[in-house]
Amino acid sequence: MATLSNGAKAGTWSDVDALRERLEQNGVRVTQRDCQRGLQGAYDARRNNLIVCRSHRTPRQVWNTLAHEAAHRMQDCAGGMISRPEHLQSMVRTLAKYSPEDIASLRAYPRSQHNIEIEARYTAKLPPNQVLQLFDRYCEGMQRA
Repeated sequence: MATLSNGAKAGTWSDVDALRERLEQNGVRVTQRDCQRGLQGAYDARRNNLIVCRSHRTPRQVWNTLAHEAAHRMQDCAGGMISRPEHLQSMVRTLAKYSPEDIASLRAYPRSQHNIEIEARYTAKLPPNQVLQLFDRYCEGMQRA
């Protein structure tokens, strides 16, 4: 299992650009727009569109949303979870310790979506190089029209 970033170097504009470019090379349209209050971003698998909401103020916030939504793209490429089921509880414990707001936000989702959301939240906290490696592992050569 990968290790969570301490955040010191994660989420620079160059990290954001690298992941955005990787997504676009994979056929995902990445856009920014105004969103309803509380929404940070979205990935629409049917339209192959990823939205980052304009509410973000720092590159770290943009990175977190972009990496989270990119994890949903990876799940789409993989046809399901990208982590082993036995790692989910460890992800929950790690997020509860280092990012309790991510665990609390799960209440807004149906129970059936909790596992994919836990995985996306955990992935967004990984160092950028690990997110890019995961993206390449699951989505390389999976471009859709």
